[in-house]
Amino acid sequence: MRAWFGNVMAAGGSVGASWGGAVWYWRANNVAPGTGDLTLFLLVVPLALLALLWGGRKLYQRASASPATPAPAEAPVAAAVPAAPAAFLNIVTASVLSPHGGSVIELQQALAGGEARPALDAELVDDYGYPVLAARVTTIDESAARSQLASRDVGFGPEQWRALAAGDAVVTDIALRLAAHPDIDAHNARPDKRAPSPLPVLQLHCAWPADWGPEARALASGWFAERINAAGWPADRLAIAPDRGAADDVATILARLLAASGQPALSAVVACGSHVGAGEIERLSNADALFSARHQQGIIPGEGAAALLLADPAQAALLAFDEAPLPALRSVSSGQRAESADQSRRTDAATLQALCTQALDRAHCQANEVTFVAADADHRTSRVMELMGVVAPQLDATADVASIGAACGACDPVTFLTAVALASHVAQERAAPVLCIGNLDPYRRDVAVITAGTTPGANA
Repeated sequence: MRAWFGNVMAAGGSVGASWGGAVWYWRANNVAPGTGDLTLFLLVVPLALLALLWGGRKLYQRASASPATPAPAEAPVAAAVPAAPAAFLNIVTASVLSPHGGSVIELQQALAGGEARPALDAELVDDYGYPVLAARVTTIDESAARSQLASRDVGFGPEQWRALAAGDAVVTDIALRLAAHPDIDAHNARPDKRAPSPLPVLQLHCAWPADWGPEARALASGWFAERINAAGWPADRLAIAPDRGAADDVATILARLLAASGQPALSAVVACGSHVGAGEIERLSNADALFSARHQQGIIPGEGAAALLLADPAQAALLAFDEAPLPALRSVSSGQRAESADQSRRTDAATLQALCTQALDRAHCQANEVTFVAADADHRTSRVMELMGVVAPQLDATADVASIGAACGACDPVTFLTAVALASHVAQERAAPVLCIGNLDPYRRDVAVITAGTTPGANA
């Protein structure tokens, strides 16, 4: 449009200048122009001026352009090198305990029906005596955890007991799947227990809330291992991953496991936590971070647990119930925002967008192939707008985007692993790549790519 307007202005200027000059000359000298004068000054001169103007512009553009590098004569054509297949781990099974259901399918149905949202809590109140908006798991039963750990209690608080009970539910689901491994009988039947076992060593990775101390983390991890052994998995084929503290979050664990893919692997990743308790409400209120009618950008506390069972293709084939393709974790990318999302006055999705691009590239996927986004984002405007800034245009914000934090409250590290669990289910259901996004934290940003995978035992 700009080029067309410039051409029109140039033509009008040339015609106006030549016609105006000719008329002025004829009137000033009292000359009566003939047919030849009219043709020359009113037609030929304007055309000549236009030709001179456009020709000069072309010469200037050609002279200012960088000279092209000539291609070498008879250069050989290189054969296209196929990209190396992306490393992956199959997600054998995923388990969640959320305020809206005890399975991934129940959570998905609640999200799809618009029924997944926090509610006014029947027990918790704020500083003014009003009920607090929270996402409570009403099915949590702490009795089993308390009875089994009574003699080893390291001073768990009410929220920690609820977290342990929630974690026990998802660990039990994973343990039952492991107990179906076809090589357990062969392992137990070895005459010489020093002989090589057909079973791989199960690596148990646990992610904990930031305020859990080393003793609490160690005791809880050990108890989860005992629960897996009690279901039938041999104790000598289970190893608890080294405790790296609260900094060892879900995305870091998944990235580390993925980096070692290509080797025999069988890993369980567990996260549990609870912010639904008087102590947590007081902490959030003192920090002026609790959601209320007067502070609608505050945090809505949640609770729950999630777990994944990941395996290399060979082990996944042994644990699969049928020949259906298992979802595959293809890539994990993480980064940091320069400015806290809680303090920023404008939406800045640059870091998250760069991580999405990086994760998709590593997974050998295209953005237009993504059919669903599962995020740990909550209701806060900063998180919602940042998430929408990276959602591909082909996605429906209602049907193709799920914000776990908005539905289940904030409960790090559970919220992101719940999003991964949902993403794995949707990837298998839709047979297409799914993005899992973590932007609940003020600074940390995580992106994982999950695909429908391949038939168990096949290489991708």
